[in-house]
Amino acid sequence: MAPGPVDGRGHGVANRGVAVTHLPEGTVSMLFTDIEGSTAVLRDLGPRYAEVLSLQRSIVRAAVGRHDGHEMGTEGDSFFVTFASAADAVAAAREAQRELTAATWPGGVQVRVRMGLHTGEPVRHEDGYVGLDVHRAARVCGAAHGGQVLLTEATWQLVRGDGGARAADVGAHRLKDLPHPERLFQLLDDDLPADFPPPRSLGSGSNVPVPRTSLVGREAELADLTRLVTGGPGAVVTLTGPAGVGKSRLAMAVAASLEAAFPDGVYFVSLAAVRTGKVMWTTVAETVGLAGAELTPEMVLAHLAPRRVLLVLDNLEQIPDAAEVVRALADAGPRVLATSRRALHVVGEHEHPLDPLAVPGPGRPVAGSPAVTLFAERARLVRPGFAVGPDNAEDVAAICRRLDGLPLAIELVAARAKLLGPRAMRARLDQSLGIAASEAGRPGRQRTLRDAVAWSYDLLDPARQRALRHLSVFEGEFDLDDVAALLGDEDDPLDTVAALMDVNLVVVAEGPDGEPRVRLLRTIADFGRERLAEAGEAPDVRRRHAEHFLAIVEREVPRLRGPEYLRARGRIEDRLSNLRGALRWALGAGPDGSPRALGLALRLCEELGWFWYGCGYQAEGRRWLAQAVQVASDVESADLVGALHGLGVLLLEHGEVPAARELLTECLEYWRRTGDDAGVARELNALGVVHRVLSEPDQARELLTEAAAVAERVGDRIRQCSAMSNLALVHLDTGRPAEALEIFHRVLRHTLELDDRWGIAVTRVNIAGTHLHERRTDDAAAVLRRHGREIASMGDVDLTAIVVEHAAVVAAQRGRARAAARLVGAAGEMRARADLPLPAPDRAWFAAAVGEVREGHGDWDRDRAAGAELDADAAVDEALVLVDAPAGSGRGDGEGTDSR
Repeated sequence: MAPGPVDGRGHGVANRGVAVTHLPEGTVSMLFTDIEGSTAVLRDLGPRYAEVLSLQRSIVRAAVGRHDGHEMGTEGDSFFVTFASAADAVAAAREAQRELTAATWPGGVQVRVRMGLHTGEPVRHEDGYVGLDVHRAARVCGAAHGGQVLLTEATWQLVRGDGGARAADVGAHRLKDLPHPERLFQLLDDDLPADFPPPRSLGSGSNVPVPRTSLVGREAELADLTRLVTGGPGAVVTLTGPAGVGKSRLAMAVAASLEAAFPDGVYFVSLAAVRTGKVMWTTVAETVGLAGAELTPEMVLAHLAPRRVLLVLDNLEQIPDAAEVVRALADAGPRVLATSRRALHVVGEHEHPLDPLAVPGPGRPVAGSPAVTLFAERARLVRPGFAVGPDNAEDVAAICRRLDGLPLAIELVAARAKLLGPRAMRARLDQSLGIAASEAGRPGRQRTLRDAVAWSYDLLDPARQRALRHLSVFEGEFDLDDVAALLGDEDDPLDTVAALMDVNLVVVAEGPDGEPRVRLLRTIADFGRERLAEAGEAPDVRRRHAEHFLAIVEREVPRLRGPEYLRARGRIEDRLSNLRGALRWALGAGPDGSPRALGLALRLCEELGWFWYGCGYQAEGRRWLAQAVQVASDVESADLVGALHGLGVLLLEHGEVPAARELLTECLEYWRRTGDDAGVARELNALGVVHRVLSEPDQARELLTEAAAVAERVGDRIRQCSAMSNLALVHLDTGRPAEALEIFHRVLRHTLELDDRWGIAVTRVNIAGTHLHERRTDDAAAVLRRHGREIASMGDVDLTAIVVEHAAVVAAQRGRARAAARLVGAAGEMRARADLPLPAPDRAWFAAAVGEVREGHGDWDRDRAAGAELDADAAVDEALVLVDAPAGSGRGDGEGTDSR
C-alpha cells in the first residue's frame, strides 16, 4: 500500500486573483494572456513601456467587459480572466486579439500578445480558483506565440459551429507539469495572422533555441556538419575548439537545419551547468520530456532507442564521464552532435575542429573577411548605420586580428561601438591586453578571449563590476528576483541585467511564464568567479546565494502537500542547478567551508528531504544527505538530526532496514533528550514503519500508537494522520482489515480537511488495497477508476507503482492471468529502476495475491517481461483500462508506508 503523509509540514492554497464577487461556478472558461518578448520591448522602449502596458490593458479589459468576463488578476503584462460561457471567452479573446493586432504602438515597436483558453471545473477558493484546470489554462497560454490564440479541446468542443467560430487542430502537445498530452486548437479569424510555428511544448519535436543574431562566416562548416550528422559513418560528431570560437552557435544552426530530417525530435541539451554524468543523464531526460521521477540511464535509453532523434549535447568538457554517457546514447540509436573543447574519444566519433573566423592579414583587403563581417554586423546592432570603410577598415581589421578571430571576443568588443569608434577601441584594447597576455601557461586563444572579457569588464562602472562578480555564482538560469536577493538594495535588478545584457555579458531569454531568465556564458561566469575570489567577496556572496535558495525551498516545500503541488514542484525543479551549486559550496572543504556554511547545508538537506522523498529524487537526496552527515559527523545539532532522519527514511525506502533503524533510533534519542515532542512523534512514526517492515507487528503497533498520541498532543495533524495510516497497515498485516478500513476512512476525512493532496492520494490507494485484502474486488476497482489517474499524476514512483500493483491484483482476483502478469512486470520494472523495493509484508501478500493465477498460466514469464517494457504512462493507462472494465467482462498491491 501507499505511504501515508510523512512530513508534518504546512500546505498552501493557490490564489492569483484579487477580491471579486459573483464569480462563475461549475464549468468555467479561463483565459490567460501576456505579451510575448516583453523583456525585449521593455529594453527597446525604456520608460515608454508603460504606454504599451496601458494600451494593452485597456484593449483587453474592454473586450473582456463586453463579454461578461471576470478579471481575476493582472501581473505585469499578463491577465487571468474567467467566463461563465465558453462562447463569451472565445469572442472576447478574438476581439481583443483583433484590436491588439491593429493597434499602433509607441515607438513603432511590434507588440504581440499570446492567449490561451481552457474550460474546466476549477475549485472556488476564497476570491479565486485552484486546481489543475487553472494550471492547464496557464500552460496553454505559455505554449502560444504572440498574436496567437490557443484553445484546449474542452473549449473548442463547446464553441465549434457556434457563431461562426473557426479553429485549426494543431495536434496533441505535452505541457509542462501536466501528465498527459493536450490537444490544442488555434483560433482562426480573417483579421488575424494564421501562420505560426508549432506550439512551444515539451512534445513539439524540437527545442532548438532561436538565436537573436545571424550566423556569420560558417557556411562551409554548416554544410559539412549537416552532411556528417545525417549521413556520416559515425553516430557521434563532436565539434571541438577553444572557448568562444562559436561551437554552440554553429551547433544550433546545424540543429535548426535538420529538424525535418529527424521526425522524432531535435533536442538541444544545454550542459554548461552540469558537472557529473549523473546530472547529465537527468538533464538529457528532462530535455526529451522524461522529467519527473528519478530516472535511470536505462529508462532514458529505452525511451530514445525506437526514435529517430538528434541530440545536440552542448558543453561537455567539464564533465569527466561525459564520454561514457555519449557512448551509451549513441549505442542506443540517436545521432549525437556534441560540442566540447576536446574530443570525447568514443568509438565511431568524428571530430570536427572549429577554427576562429578568418581575419585579414596586415595590408591585405578587408572586404569579405568573416571576422570583419561579424564585427560590422554586431556593431550595427548598437550603432545603426555603422559600416567598414576606408577611414576605419584597418582599425577594425587590427581589432579582429588582436582577438584572433574569436567570435565571442569580437562580439564583446563590437558591443562597445555604441560608445567608442574603432580607433578608440583599438587603442584601449591594446592597452588592456598587455599584462593579461603575458600570463604563462595559458593558451594564446584562451588569453585573447580572457582579455576581451577583462577589457569589457574593466569598462564597466564599479557597481556593474560588482554585480557581474556576484551574479557569477549562479548556476544555469536565474530570474530577476534571484538577482535582487543576491545584489541587495544597492542595485535595481532590471537596470543591472539590462546594462550587462547591453554589453553581451549576460544572456536573457523569456521563460515559460513570460518573465526574463538570465544566464552567464560559462567563460564569463568563470571570469567573474575569479574576480569574486580576488576581491575577497566569495564567502559572503556564496552564503547569500545559499540562503536565498534555502528561503525558496522553505516557502515551496510545504506547498508540495497542498493544491499548489505542481507549481511548487516546478519552482523547485527549475532551481535545481542552483540548489546543487549551493550544496556543493556549503559542503565543500576550504576557506569557505565555515561552520555557518555547514549549518546552511544541513538546513538545505532537511528542507529538501520531502522533495527528494516525494518527487522521485530519492537517489540524489540520499547522496547529498550521506555527504552532509559525513561532513558534520563531529557536531550535534537539530539540523544534523534532521539530515540523519532524511537519510534514514531514504535508506528504509531502498530496503536498507538495519541501517535505517540505527539512524532513526539515534534521532529519537536526541529528540527525547532535548524534549522536542514534534521530533519524537516523527521518529516514532518512522521507527514504527521499520518494525512493520521487519515483521514485528507488536513493536510497530506500540510505536505508532505513541506517535499518534504525541502528534495529537502537539497539534501536528499531518503527522497524526501518518501514524494512524501506518497503524492501520499493521492491522491489515495481522488479519484485521475491518479495523484498518475504519482508520483509513477516518484519515481520509482529516486529509481532505487539511487539503493534503499527497496524503489524500496515499489514503485512497490504501483503501483500495484494504478492499483487495477483503476480496472486495469491485470496490477496489472503483477507487482506482475514480482516483488512479490523479494519484499517478503526483509523479511519485512508489504511488504510481502501487496503482499498477493494485490493478494487477484486481486482474488476478478476476482470473485475468495475462493482464495480471503484464502489470506485475510493469510495476516491478518501475521499482527496480528507482531502487524502491516493496516492504517484506507487502511483498509476501502481493506474491500470494497474484499467485492465484500465476501457476496456471504457462506464459506468465513471457507476459511479465512484455509488461516490463511499458513506460510508466503506458502501464497506468493499461491498469486503468482494466479496472474500468465490468467485473464479468473477462476483460494494485503492496502496502505503502509513510516513514517521514
